[in-house]
Amino acid sequence: MAKGKTILFFLFGLAVISGGIYACKYYFSYRNDLADRPWAYSEDKAAHLLVGEWQGDFRDPDGVRKTMRLEILVPMTEEERAKKASRRTRRRRGLGSRSDQQRFDGFATVTSQRGIEEYECYGAVRDKTGGRLNTVHFRALDEKQQLRKNFNVLSAVDGGQWQNDSLMLTLSFTYTTATGSGYSSSADPRFDKKVTVYFFRMKS
Repeated sequence: MAKGKTILFFLFGLAVISGGIYACKYYFSYRNDLADRPWAYSEDKAAHLLVGEWQGDFRDPDGVRKTMRLEILVPMTEEERAKKASRRTRRRRGLGSRSDQQRFDGFATVTSQRGIEEYECYGAVRDKTGGRLNTVHFRALDEKQQLRKNFNVLSAVDGGQWQNDSLMLTLSFTYTTATGSGYSSSADPRFDKKVTVYFFRMKS
């Protein structure tokens, strides 16, 4: 009987230690993100972050009026953080490089009279404040469904700006022909045109 109690106490102790290690790893991961990614995380639930949903209107190089809805995803969800904290071994890479910590990805939907354009996007903030953005790249979710005879979004050029509920991006485009191939002409200024879009935050 005494031996059985000893085993139970031993197993209980292991569970407590394991739970403590998990809690510490989760806590330190979150605290590091608060310090290194203030554009994505805050203890203030009402904080204005870069992550979230945005919307802006613009005219493409053909003069077609379009609306973009942009969602910038949180770099690591609570579920992903919990899963990472529950790993028994720590990756030797640690927290990753500074550039890794500044990266983000998301999705964008552009609607117009010509149809719907669906994109995934990825980019990075210039520094941990997140106020300035490096180039943001856009890629069609399904190239087979990409709009033809249309100026599709290629990127948001380096120098985008974010502050509170305002986001500004300057878009560049690629023209997709009726056959689905890309086309450009140096003699046509439309193909080099860039369009600045002012986004407002979508309220949840």
